[in-house]
Amino acid sequence: MKGNNQKSAYVLLGVLSIMIIGLSIAFAALSSTLNITFGNVTQSAESWNIAFKTGTGVAGTAKGTSTTGRTCGTANITATTATIADTTLSKPGDSCTWPLTVENKGTIDATLATITPTAPTSVTCTNSGASMVCGNITYKITTDENALTLLKTGGKLAKSGTQQIYLTATYTGSTLSATEVVQSGAKFSLVYNQA
Repeated sequence: MKGNNQKSAYVLLGVLSIMIIGLSIAFAALSSTLNITFGNVTQSAESWNIAFKTGTGVAGTAKGTSTTGRTCGTANITATTATIADTTLSKPGDSCTWPLTVENKGTIDATLATITPTAPTSVTCTNSGASMVCGNITYKITTDENALTLLKTGGKLAKSGTQQIYLTATYTGSTLSATEVVQSGAKFSLVYNQA
């Protein structure tokens, strides 16, 4: 009897194994494959072009009480430089202001990262960003023509946008000089980065 039970158990195990294998084959036959195929994926070409609006002979606006001895040189502006011709300020309160337009001709938003002043030769200056005081003369870059609001870093210049800025040289000292004092080479560098 023991032998028959063992035979029956083996037969039963064999039948169960065959059934399991059959079910596996049946389930394996029910499969689906889904495919995803991309067409062309194009990364658009972008352009970077931050520049001054160019112009030659851009006149500076004179302010102050001097009627003689004050002259505002004209500005010659290329895409990357604005060069101011010789300017004369005679007494406290005299100033000259030149309008400059910064254009974002590219397709990427920009931000003003740094403003670096460079002192004129042979003059001691105190400076901070868009303002530089050198002897009796103060140089500024502002966002208004009255030289009240200094240009600040972090400002965004949107693609295809423009920003009007003003460069001003003002006689801010309180003393007159018996001899002519010439300051040469004062400069501001503006660095724009991708926003």
